[in-house]
Amino acid sequence: MIVKQASFVISNTDYKKCPQDEKAEYAFIGRSNVGKSSLINSITRKKNLAKTSKTPGRTQSINLFIIKDKNMSLIHISEP
Repeated sequence: MIVKQASFVISNTDYKKCPQDEKAEYAFIGRSNVGKSSLINSITRKKNLAKTSKTPGRTQSINLFIIKDKNMSLIHISEP
């Protein structure tokens, strides 16, 4: 799959505040520092789309990214 248009949409701690739509959603859920952000960056071929950190536990939120040309969303959820 070649992604041409990917962008960050929103970051929240409450899933109810995330946009609701009919796109296919693929969620990456896991503990800190397991490579979720790096995987999203690799899939989209954008080096800094999903922020990475060397400090465990920095991201404790729901981050939504949209892949416009594939009509899908990637969701990054970190556990504390």
